Parts: sequence; C-alpha cells; structure tokens
Amino acid sequence: MITGPEQRKAGLLIGSALLLILVVLYWSPIIQPANFYDYADTRPCFGVNNFINVITNLPFALVGFLGIRLLSQIPAKQAAQVIEPEISSAYFLFFQALLATSLGSAFYHLSPDPFGLMLDRIPISLAFINLYCIVLSEYLSPRLGQKLLFPLNVFGLLAVMYWYLMTTYQEGPADLSAYVLVQLLPIVHLPLILMLCKERRPGGRYYLAALVTYGFAKLAELQDTTLYTLTGMWISGHSVKHLLAALAAWWIYRLLQLRTAKR
Repeated sequence: MITGPEQRKAGLLIGSALLLILVVLYWSPIIQPANFYDYADTRPCFGVNNFINVITNLPFALVGFLGIRLLSQIPAKQAAQVIEPEISSAYFLFFQALLATSLGSAFYHLSPDPFGLMLDRIPISLAFINLYCIVLSEYLSPRLGQKLLFPLNVFGLLAVMYWYLMTTYQEGPADLSAYVLVQLLPIVHLPLILMLCKERRPGGRYYLAALVTYGFAKLAELQDTTLYTLTGMWISGHSVKHLLAALAAWWIYRLLQLRTAKR
C-alpha cells in the first residue's frame, strides 16, 4: 500500500502519464514516415540481405541469454536481495524480450516490411514495459508494479498489433500513437522515479546509464545516413542504434550481476 510521500510521488507519475496521453492524443495520428524502410546500409554479405543491420542484432541475444542464465542461478532464498520477489517474472520477461528482439529485428531487416516490423516492435515494447514495472517496483511500490505488469504488457502487445492490422487492412497510413506512448511513458517516468524515490537496492546509476545509452541509440537511428557517410560507408546509424540499445540492456544485466556478487 502506498502512503504519505509515496502517494504524492505516485500522484506526480499519474499526472505526468495523463499529460503524456493528452499530448499523444493531440498529435495523433502519428504516422510512420513514408521512407521508413529505406535504410542507408543495404549491402548483402554471405548471401544475407542488409547484412550489417541483421548481424548487429546478435548483442541483444547475448544479453538476453546472459540475463536469463543469471536469474536462473539465483537461489530462491537469496533472490529477494537481487530482485523484487513480487514481480520476479518481469525480470525474466525483460531478458526474454531481448532474445525475441534479436530474432524479430534480424528477421525484419532481411526484408523490411510491415509484418517483420511488427515482429520487431512487439518484443521491444515488452522489454520497455517490463523494465518500467521493475523500476516502479524497486523504487516506489512492489504491489503497484505487480498490478500494472499484466495490463501494460497486454497494452504493449495490442498497440503494435493494432498498428499492423491498420497498416494491412485500411486505406492510408496507420496511427502509431499507442506504440509511441509505450516507449514515451518509460522514457519520461524512469528519470523521475530515479530522482524522486530512494533506492532500496543498489544500482540506480545503472538504470540511468541504460536510459542515457538508449537516448544515444535513438539519436544514432535518426542519423542513419549521416553516420553511414561519416564512417566511410562502414556502419550506418541504424546499426549503431542496435549496438547502443543492446549496451543499454547490458547495463541492466550488469546491475543484477553486481547485486548477485554482493549476496
């Protein structure tokens, strides 16, 4: 149960969430750019189309595998020192989503199209949502994180499926507003939570490092062609985005690894 100062912090988060929803609704429909599938680096290699954009998804699989293995090796009686027991499934789901992201994004980049992009975006959404619920649980209220886990995961799944279905079956561009909200809410809320709430387990700096690294990943994505040109057509901004996003996830793995070592 949330009481006292925690109520005020929860109220701030709820208020900012409502504001974000209003902003997204105001700007909706949010339409995917017409040239979204036109990546700078389309070079094939070893018979694989768009090779670099495909192969740079491997770090997601590595971090996902390492995270699942680490969590599986924690003795049950000591787990509470490393993770929030009431929301233990969210930690596994986060790393499982990274594995799925590696597969989905690699499949998508072999031949970019809406179906592949759906398979790419679903695990990305689930990774965001489960990390969000983890931080809520660790910093604000385990019960709140537990209550939000299932409905937010369902919302993230439906947000991407809605976009795909509208893209496939309606005339004209589909609205990305719900998917944008899935990413925007954690990006805005997580820094607020880290600033306002006292950590009950060590590691806040690793969450912050993950957020900052992901911010650079998004910047790289926006400069896809520019980075491709600046590196002498060695690596594109989108491929750099994959590597930086995987590094952001690695900070979460590193946090849990250090907690485990201190048991």
